[in-house]
Amino acid sequence: MITNFEIVGPYLAALMMSLGAVCIFVWGVFSGAFRGADEAALRFYQREVGDDGPAAERPGKPDAPQAGGA
Repeated sequence: MITNFEIVGPYLAALMMSLGAVCIFVWGVFSGAFRGADEAALRFYQREVGDDGPAAERPGKPDAPQAGGA
């Protein structure tokens, strides 16, 4: 086994890193780290979409200048 370490070694290292990533993911799920993560994204989205709308509904914001410069 030791003589083939240069062949098997990278696969063992990748396996250990993968197992570590799975352990961290499971810990994150059970600790509640992912709870409410989408709510912040939805609040950001609602704020951004709320800024867009017809010019009549946006008091104080001028219309965007027309491209072409006539």
